[in-house]
Amino acid sequence: MTNLLHIAEIAAISLWFGAILFFSLIVAPSLFRVLGDGAAPVIRALFPKYYALGIACGLTLAAINAVRGFLWIWNDPITGSVAVFVALTLVNVYARQVLTPAINAARDAGDSAKPRFAALHRTSVMLSLLVMLVLAGYVFWMGWRGW
Repeated sequence: MTNLLHIAEIAAISLWFGAILFFSLIVAPSLFRVLGDGAAPVIRALFPKYYALGIACGLTLAAINAVRGFLWIWNDPITGSVAVFVALTLVNVYARQVLTPAINAARDAGDSAKPRFAALHRTSVMLSLLVMLVLAGYVFWMGWRGW
């Protein structure tokens, strides 16, 4: 059971981290470079799925750590891990349900809302960076603990 949980954990972290990198560094810039403003509808269609993937990975990782706690022992690292993944999941829920519609509305409002769009977009980028840093920190912590 330990190996199965470990494999699922690594898969979920890899998928989530990889999706953030791939979307942020490859997909979005490529779409805007090729399609210009025509990329906006494509990005709008992708963002809810992007955040849903993060939500699914976050819930999976929280569940894996909760199962570890139930099977072995609840202690500070396990409890902390569950809390971290619940928090990261909530970040993605916020980004999907609140931030993305606000970004879309600001973009639709035209030139007058460009500063608002820029601020919201910056918030979105910072949240993605936060998730990536926490995931990288968790992987480092996994290695340091030896599992």
